[in-house]
Amino acid sequence: MPELRLGYQGPLYDPWYDWATRYAASYAFLLGAKDGYYGADEAAFTREMQRRLGLVQDGIFGDRLASAVGYTWPGAATPPVVETRRPIWFYSNPGSGAGWDIGPGFVVGEMVAGKRWNHPGRQSLRINHQPVGSIIGGYLGLMGGDPKHSYLDVIADQKREIARLLRVNPDVIAALHARESDPTAAVAVELWFQGYSQKADGVLEAVAELFGDGGEFAVIRDRINGVIVHGNPAAPGTGIARKTFPAWLDAITHNINTDDDFYAVARDRIRPLFYEWFIRAETELPFVVYTAQIILPALLRLVAPFLAGAGGLGNPMIVTAATQAISMATGVGGGLLSGIVGQVTQTNEKPNPDLIELLSVQGVLTHLGDLIELVRALPGLQSHGAYHLPRPEFGGRDGQMVAYDIVANFRR
Repeated sequence: MPELRLGYQGPLYDPWYDWATRYAASYAFLLGAKDGYYGADEAAFTREMQRRLGLVQDGIFGDRLASAVGYTWPGAATPPVVETRRPIWFYSNPGSGAGWDIGPGFVVGEMVAGKRWNHPGRQSLRINHQPVGSIIGGYLGLMGGDPKHSYLDVIADQKREIARLLRVNPDVIAALHARESDPTAAVAVELWFQGYSQKADGVLEAVAELFGDGGEFAVIRDRINGVIVHGNPAAPGTGIARKTFPAWLDAITHNINTDDDFYAVARDRIRPLFYEWFIRAETELPFVVYTAQIILPALLRLVAPFLAGAGGLGNPMIVTAATQAISMATGVGGGLLSGIVGQVTQTNEKPNPDLIELLSVQGVLTHLGDLIELVRALPGLQSHGAYHLPRPEFGGRDGQMVAYDIVANFRR
């Protein structure tokens, strides 16, 4: 199957480029210069072509797009013939630090679309696979991406991109128009959403808002077949996010979590408290201030308990003394520390007091059992990235096979 994708350099490029400038003269400027390399410009051009045709927007020029526009590959006599797709769409969302074409969701999407990585016995379901690309970040940039983007920034951008892709989906558009005049009208579109790790949390937030009561796509909520999440930090009861979602969303959510996933199966009280902290993690001052609200009171209890007992950083009368005490204990310059403390006293966004308590000497001792449980859970960090491997809890399947089977076995 011939294909032009990001990074391609070969004999297919020149004839395709010449054809593209003729076929789409109105937006051929997106192609950039003819340089023999299928790069970001060519991918952007292809995504625009796909958008106009109502096809999956992945920037890859393959047989399906060639068939839709009547393009004949060099050496062939006619345009390719491809299987007819059903009006079913699978939206995949990668994990932290990964591009749109990496991770269990992308693999599952390619499986149901009948493109690549199909396991034996799991053939094409003729479903449209739409990868969701969004900004990469969170965790101070340690997982990749721009460190200025917090976890919350990332999942907010993920929601915006899911909404954008839904707005240009021709099957969604047709369904929305039909339901405008008749909320009970029969419509053909069916939707699957998938997310892994950070983006599992994000996809649940997005679907809850976009399809919830009053949401932009609420009138076609019944057309969601399911939400499949791997390594979900927002898993009910055990995920570190400790979130709750509407009952209608819980009913269609499929959690695929290894038994010891560090983020999805957190039974101690420590990890959920830290979740609130790291979702704000960025290198800009707001996170520094937020972190200082957690660390400084705990330090103050250690180095100057009498000041902490007198009101600590919440008492303007002793802020200077507290700042000097912390500066002496940590070696951080008084001027810098004073500026941070000043902003701490002025901000209205306060951290969870349970986390502050946890970081104190008394709190750590009180939560010793949770600390032991946390140490025991560390191997689950490896399991969190092992959804491509067979697991006993999945009956010898890997997490990708489990997801494929959910889609394949679904019946309305």
